[in-house]
Amino acid sequence: MHIDLLGPMLVRREDGTEVTPSAPKRRALLSALAVRLNQTVATEELIELVWDGAAPPTARAALQGHVAALRHLLDDPALVLDTRGSGYLLAGDPERVDALRFVRLCEEADVLLPGPGTPGEPAAEDPVLPLLRAALDLWRGPALADCGSVRLRERALPHLTDLRLRALERLADGRLRAGRGGESAAELAEAADAHPHRQTLTARLIRCLEQDGRRAEARERYERALARLSGPPGPELRRAGEPFGARPDPVDRRFVGRGAELARLDEALPAARAGRPILVTGPAGVGKTALVRQWAARHGAGHFPDGVLRAELRGFDPDGPREPADVLGEFLTTLGVAPDALPASTAERSRRYRELVAGRRMAILLDDAASYEQLAPLLPDPPPPTDPGRGRPGLGAGDPDREGGGPGPVAVVTSRGRLLRLLVREGGLPLPLGPLTCEDATALLARTLGPERTGDDPDTAAELAELAEHCDRLPLALRLAAARLAARPDWSPGDLARELAGEETWLATLAGTGAISARGPIGLIAALDRTCRTLPPDAARLFTLLGLHPGAVIDTDTAAALADLPPAATRTLLAGLDAVHLLEETAPGRYARRELVRRHAARQAAELTCDERFVALDRLIAHYLDVTADRTAGCTSAGCPTAGAGERAAAWFRREESALRAVVVSAEQYGRTTGSWQLAHRISLLYETTGHEPRHWRAVVEAGLSAAHADGDESAVARLGTDLAVLHIARAAHRTAAEQLDLAVAAADRAGDPALRHHCRSRVAAALLRAGRYERALPLLTDLVAAARTPATDHLLVPSLTGLADALVLAGDPGPALAHADEAVRAATARSGGAPAVLATHSRARALHALGRRDAALSSARLAVALGRTVGDPALEARSYGLLADLLDELGRSAEGAETRRRAEPPTAGGS
Repeated sequence: MHIDLLGPMLVRREDGTEVTPSAPKRRALLSALAVRLNQTVATEELIELVWDGAAPPTARAALQGHVAALRHLLDDPALVLDTRGSGYLLAGDPERVDALRFVRLCEEADVLLPGPGTPGEPAAEDPVLPLLRAALDLWRGPALADCGSVRLRERALPHLTDLRLRALERLADGRLRAGRGGESAAELAEAADAHPHRQTLTARLIRCLEQDGRRAEARERYERALARLSGPPGPELRRAGEPFGARPDPVDRRFVGRGAELARLDEALPAARAGRPILVTGPAGVGKTALVRQWAARHGAGHFPDGVLRAELRGFDPDGPREPADVLGEFLTTLGVAPDALPASTAERSRRYRELVAGRRMAILLDDAASYEQLAPLLPDPPPPTDPGRGRPGLGAGDPDREGGGPGPVAVVTSRGRLLRLLVREGGLPLPLGPLTCEDATALLARTLGPERTGDDPDTAAELAELAEHCDRLPLALRLAAARLAARPDWSPGDLARELAGEETWLATLAGTGAISARGPIGLIAALDRTCRTLPPDAARLFTLLGLHPGAVIDTDTAAALADLPPAATRTLLAGLDAVHLLEETAPGRYARRELVRRHAARQAAELTCDERFVALDRLIAHYLDVTADRTAGCTSAGCPTAGAGERAAAWFRREESALRAVVVSAEQYGRTTGSWQLAHRISLLYETTGHEPRHWRAVVEAGLSAAHADGDESAVARLGTDLAVLHIARAAHRTAAEQLDLAVAAADRAGDPALRHHCRSRVAAALLRAGRYERALPLLTDLVAAARTPATDHLLVPSLTGLADALVLAGDPGPALAHADEAVRAATARSGGAPAVLATHSRARALHALGRRDAALSSARLAVALGRTVGDPALEARSYGLLADLLDELGRSAEGAETRRRAEPPTAGGS
């Protein structure tokens, strides 16, 4: 028996007969055991892999059934499936699993260690090349292509793919040394197209094409690779491109001054090479980024022959700082790691990144950092200590590393903050950056304007100096002033200086130079003012009203609601704003804007009358209430009717969360209390089901609760109080949650609403169940059932029994669960059926399934589908189909399950 995983899964007997399991879960189980041949795999891990992290309560029993079926299938002493302790072990010869044979051949060929990166003179064929060829010939397509487990592919595929690519590279190295690089060109080209960010692969392809005489194709490949990079090429790609005249980054010829600061950076270089990051701090617009880039470009190949890595960390971006994991992913792809081989966790990405940059003579520029926590994973490790008496081979007297403290990367950080923790923990080298000197600021204006505008006239020089002072000698403001002069040939520097002399003109033109520069890049408000003056009246009105929207991205429908215009007319006006770069259409109907553009619009919106602002805000709240109602239709704290509906709601909420949060808070602050608590309650469900940032959820719920109190609406207080209790459960603050639930129930009692009291307690119980706190949830649900057994509350009995039955199934006690579910079905039928009867039938099916009564469970699920059709609720009908599909899948009837699930997912007319 042989198991082939390097391509579509194939299980074959010695005579070639194919016996591959058809059921996806059995393929997943056999694949998981095969890749861990002769190793015990824990039952819990197998359940996670086979069910992709969504295992039902009956998974353990189902797994035993799949194991029994595989034992019957294998029926070969060469591959034996045994039970070992709390897991299973597939024992046999690793040569019978192609993936393990591939790894063994690669190990023999020493591929697991870094291969030589630069081919030397032609030589005899490397003896490992036949091993590499044999290993690569085992691949028939993407590994684990149809293994039946997404999680198994995520765990096993990156290592196998990376090993295959390294084998291809090592094979190419050997052939290049033998003068036969052209033989690898086709295979390398296919792999390089599939992994365009793996620089080491592209470098070998370029060398093979060059050796094969295909120079034009090699140059085209090199130029294409450079165009994809966000930073400089790595050393191997750079060396491969040397025949095509690769050059270091150019020096910015417009750069003026900063001689003292550049000298201080030079002085800091030895300590920086020893692992102490350089920290350049100063206000926005002072030129931190320009300084460090100019310094790195000036030293270029001398100090940093391995290039420069750059990352904009967006520490003061309105949407928050960039995640270190994203930056590390960008760095790793620049350093040659394929995107599909990137480690999943931040810690693993950081470890891999530090391994790759260790010993490299390169600069790492980390621009606009927010905090030490953001920077910590991005800082390279300091070089190991060296013996000062021995020196290092290969360094001459003129080698820059001798004066720079040894080889290694240099980290340079820029930030508006002082980042004291970076100084304390990493021994950072601070370099505060202030405005330009008067001479340098004047020189920057003169160079930008050109000699024909400045000449040698002393009066003009004085005017330039005056203008520089009005710009606070900040480089960005100076360049904006020079650009304004360049566009007005009849203006003198004195004319612009006089325009900027008054406080009103100063603020309008340069947006708060100096004192409030931390609010954003200096000088952009003046450009925005001048752009807005070019807008037609309707477009200018829309731009102003957009200032009431707090988000960085806005869609056409939201803009139409704010402006009280039809979507078609709004789309035309948005296109006009996009044309002058006040907005940027990033996707059809979705427009992004920079933070200062939003703030400029907000300043204009502040000039509207109170009535205009409040009416527009009410329209915005009403719009979001309508949209959230649509996005959450049929959804409960347990999830949405279908997976697709849940995914669409979650994707929309991720995009809009910050705007929704700000609208809730603003509405509460400006007295729009009803809209505030209604929207807060609506999106609390989205926070609960998407696992969003708890502090954002808390800000929304507390603002909504405050608005409910201000409204004097006890029902709203009960609902928002329950939302807050659910949040506390998500934070594992169970005592606080219980106290908050008591307050919510008391508010429901004051409102005289027993159904609301029931809703508050049942929702908290559901949250406790999701948190796995069955010992807290079951007594609460039992009390709800008892409280519903009175004439005044008997209409709540069916949902109470249903909730208790479902909870008992989750807690592993299906016998009593079935009894409660049967009572719920009888009670619902007695009350004329409807949706409660359907949900009670769901509970009965789940309890039967948990008891192993599979046929009865299927019958009950099919009855729920039939009942659901009579209710006329599409969401409830979809839930019934989904339950039936899940049960069919559990029984291995995947085709029927897929067809049933397709019927559960209604066609959607719009996007997400």
